Amino acid sequence: MLQLFLKEIKMKEDKKIDYDGLPYWIMEYCAKNQKSGKLTCALYTDDFQYSDWQKILPQEWIDDAIKNGDVNMALEKYFNVMGNLELLFSELCYFHIDNSGSFPEQILYIRLKTEDVIEMHYLVGQGSEFYITLTEEVNNLPFIIDWNDAVNLTKLTTFEQAKWYYEKMLSIANTQQKEFLLRNKDKIFFLLGLSVIRYGFVERINLNKLEEALIWENVFPN
Repeated sequence: MLQLFLKEIKMKEDKKIDYDGLPYWIMEYCAKNQKSGKLTCALYTDDFQYSDWQKILPQEWIDDAIKNGDVNMALEKYFNVMGNLELLFSELCYFHIDNSGSFPEQILYIRLKTEDVIEMHYLVGQGSEFYITLTEEVNNLPFIIDWNDAVNLTKLTTFEQAKWYYEKMLSIANTQQKEFLLRNKDKIFFLLGLSVIRYGFVERINLNKLEEALIWENVFPN
């Protein structure tokens, strides 16, 4: 167990990605242009190269690529940036929300510094698809992670992420929810520990389903 813990720490230290750079910028670009109507689709990865991508990507990227002699450099830049966002998405796997229908699908909600909420989707069908889009309805979502918290969480171990999630729920809970969280802390951490086997933290328990989660997991009797 200790070796796995140390390995996880080392893996996180080895990843040096500036999420606050272009990965964040492309999310603000997505939100801003979807709100204005300039961008009429999500920013996606699967077969994006076959789309009319020069009308979708930032014009400054296109201009810079042309100046450097190859417009396809803008496309390569896009895939690199989206790849980094997909890595962030995977680093926060325990905060995913299951939205599976005909195909398995996971969603992660991120609140930007502008207060816009971006949803990241990973869909598995005949292939896989990662895309980001502006969330239009934010009421009653199970959990939204603020951007700065998201970046910091990528540096934490699974156990540290679980502790953060519990404390975050505690900080935004109403009086009744807070009392429940404090009274059942050990049981809740037991559920969070099960997340490494199946389901994530948010899927197992969130402020929309506290007692229900403990009953469903047989931690509470019916």
